[in-house]
Amino acid sequence: MPPVAENHSLGSGGQVHPSSSTRSTTVASQHEVQAQDRAEPEEAVAPPLDCLALANLLVQHFSNSWGQRTAEFAVYLFLVTLFPDTLLPASIYGFATTGSAMVLSGWAGKLVDDHHNLRVVRASIVVVKLAACIMYAGSLVLLYHERNSIMSWNMPLSSGIFALIVAGGCVHNLAGVTISVAVERDWVTTIAGTSPTHLTTLNTYMRRIDLLCKLLAPFFVSLLTSAASYRFAAILLCGVDVVCLVFELIWTEISYRRFPALQEAQTSKEAAQRADVREERTREHSRTSLGMHLCIWTAISRRMKATLLDWHEFSREPVFLSSLAISSLYMTVLSFDGTMLSYLKAHTYSDAFLAGIRGLNVLAGLLGTLAMPLMERKLGLVRAGNWSIWSEVLCLLPVLIAFFVGAPSDGSQGPAWNATLLFGGMMLSRIGLWAFDLCQLKELQLALATHPRRNSLTALQYSLQNVADMLRYTLTIILSRPSQFKYAALASFISVCTGALTYLVYVKNQRGHLLHHSLEDLIPLLKRRPRRAG
Repeated sequence: MPPVAENHSLGSGGQVHPSSSTRSTTVASQHEVQAQDRAEPEEAVAPPLDCLALANLLVQHFSNSWGQRTAEFAVYLFLVTLFPDTLLPASIYGFATTGSAMVLSGWAGKLVDDHHNLRVVRASIVVVKLAACIMYAGSLVLLYHERNSIMSWNMPLSSGIFALIVAGGCVHNLAGVTISVAVERDWVTTIAGTSPTHLTTLNTYMRRIDLLCKLLAPFFVSLLTSAASYRFAAILLCGVDVVCLVFELIWTEISYRRFPALQEAQTSKEAAQRADVREERTREHSRTSLGMHLCIWTAISRRMKATLLDWHEFSREPVFLSSLAISSLYMTVLSFDGTMLSYLKAHTYSDAFLAGIRGLNVLAGLLGTLAMPLMERKLGLVRAGNWSIWSEVLCLLPVLIAFFVGAPSDGSQGPAWNATLLFGGMMLSRIGLWAFDLCQLKELQLALATHPRRNSLTALQYSLQNVADMLRYTLTIILSRPSQFKYAALASFISVCTGALTYLVYVKNQRGHLLHHSLEDLIPLLKRRPRRAG
């Protein structure tokens, strides 16, 4: 806030004293700042959302998220089963799929900005399902081959099929990013319109569905592998994706048609694009006269300049620090992803136990999605994010201790107190993680709500997150033995702390201060007592 000019009045003896009006103005301004921190600005009453359209949108999101979470757990589980002595295959798979998404996330956002939104979503749904089927088919070939002979990492068949699985994973991840940008970012923001309440509600529904799928999908996969076999699981999961493909196309169509705001936004976008057609045709005519090679080079250079311009513009946005903070949380092995799963499998934990622990973590995450709206109403959006990310840091501290004190050797399980620190700390940290995820998502949506290239800039946050993911997989490629996993855990904790400190800078820039109350209010002994006139 700009400083308030002090008014002074002449007291007895010619001394200058602050006037009572100045003190009341200062107190009033402090109350205004506190009120702004506690609540969002008042909004006009928004019309209710179409229940049928919303139901179709959420069911489609559940089906899409179910397929992605199932593939995420199943493919890593297949790789760990096929190559149980090393974390290298799972780390290479994660590194490659994350790297492809990092490089091409900006292109995915531009795809949503430049083309018909519904067509992009439907094409991405088809691609993501076909890519999942390719991964399941490749895993099935290796699983059948493993039954007849000992599987080796260096065998030509193993290497070739593994490369096919990695390629399918790259396409699967990129298509998933495109759907996420189009539906979770663009459609949700457009449907909510100018209503922060609708935006919070839609974001919360989407995140709860994600967490529910994270809870149920591992249980479903573990049930298939335990009750039947890994080969049966691969076949059934492939068939489920084929069936879901048909229904997702129908649900997406219904949602798009029943939300007029989506069609109006598409009409506005097409009108803006038609306004640039003549200029673009003039450029194309000049390019064709320069030759094909020069035309290709010009297109590449224009794309590179546009990408650099997007990065420059995004880095100047105040919300960029918030994006850096949440991206730092992605460079961590302290979550139930493929690398942690590989580490725990090396310590002889069963599939059912791991699925149960992961389910408890997801339940804790669901509590975070319930806590976020309450925290936002009580503390304000920015302060709620600050409380959430620092609660995650504190909860991960005992997890880090568990890796260095009383940690088990390879092939064995640690004592009960060590497992309690490890699994209990990770579970509690999910509450702060998912509450912060919702806070940061709303900050990003509000910051870019009126930006003409909001999808392109939003996709850049995916690129930042994928950079952090790649650094994580680089760590586990270098530290591929389970005995070295504790050093990756230490680097992960440092990354989470870095994200929390970065968010503190964002809080300072947004609110002008870090503490909601001054130190004198928090510690009464620090208050200066007024001197008595003597």
